[in-house]
Amino acid sequence: MTFRSTRWLAALLASGVMASGVLGAAQAQVGGQAAPVLSNALFGGAARGPAGTYLLPGGVSVLLSQNQGFLMSGTVQVKYTAPAAQPAAAPGTSTQGSGGPNSAVARVAQVIGVLSGYGEELAGPLEAFLNRPDVAAQLAQGFSVGAEEYLLSAKTEGGVLKVTLSLPQVDARAFQAVKTLRPARTPSARPVVVRVYSDFQCPYCQKFETETLPTLLAKLPDDVSVEFHHFPLEQIHPLARPSAEASECASQQGKFWAYKDALFTDRSWLASNPQEVFVRLAGKVGLNVAAFQKCVESRAGKAAVDAGLQEALRLNLNGTPTVFVNGFRAGNAYDANGLLNLIAFARVAGTLPTPAATPARP
Repeated sequence: MTFRSTRWLAALLASGVMASGVLGAAQAQVGGQAAPVLSNALFGGAARGPAGTYLLPGGVSVLLSQNQGFLMSGTVQVKYTAPAAQPAAAPGTSTQGSGGPNSAVARVAQVIGVLSGYGEELAGPLEAFLNRPDVAAQLAQGFSVGAEEYLLSAKTEGGVLKVTLSLPQVDARAFQAVKTLRPARTPSARPVVVRVYSDFQCPYCQKFETETLPTLLAKLPDDVSVEFHHFPLEQIHPLARPSAEASECASQQGKFWAYKDALFTDRSWLASNPQEVFVRLAGKVGLNVAAFQKCVESRAGKAAVDAGLQEALRLNLNGTPTVFVNGFRAGNAYDANGLLNLIAFARVAGTLPTPAATPARP
């Protein structure tokens, strides 16, 4: 069973786990180099078992899947005794948080904290989560919980608790082709694509565009393209859609990238008449102003913005900026070096197969 955006995941995230931009960049993690994980004190003196298994104190075994120095996934196992059944809750009450401590769960959560790179910031809430009666009751059946870029899978079998941390990959067919992109300088048989889901009015997107992206572009390999995907958060940003539609009108004249940069650099359209500023910026980046105005007035960019919004919703995105490298979601959009590392990881991991017999998603 896979639970995403459920009350379980909501409870886990409410504890501060994996909140975008809150905990910062994880350094030693699944999806990164394996060496920093193995240098952690938790693995000091660990005995080596078969096929990449590490035997830690307390009866914990950790299977690390590695490829070319990258940590692809980690599975933690330990003997486990299910807690005694709790009395049924009275109507209108909740059993959340009533589970007692479990040393096996604590040990597993500690290792998962190391594998994620977030340490105790993930381990503590995860331990409490797995000890909840409603969660513990599902362990025999098994379940998976999506938490930002990670997928946590947990199951008990034969008296053993097994928890796996992996970096799931979105099928390439889930992403739509866009014209709002910075193409790779050099074609490649195995291209890597950085996809940025953004909102022009979002201050965090401005931070990404003016601080992170220039650093990333300066170091970007020649065969990597960068795509801009519209995700206007209209309920909180009333000018997100008008600015996005204006950028699509710039795209129709082949000037999207320049116009996008102008919108994120000159924020006067947020404080004064936005339409006047949109037109002024169009002239500044060399657009045919009359054609641009006609496009904006007729809302010729609406369909493209609608398509981006629908795509973001299909992907269950809940904030901006959200960045994918191929099908892998970045944990910290503001970490340029982390994004470069994810690009290297994506090359090693490859992409999900797209069988010719399977029709592409509409």
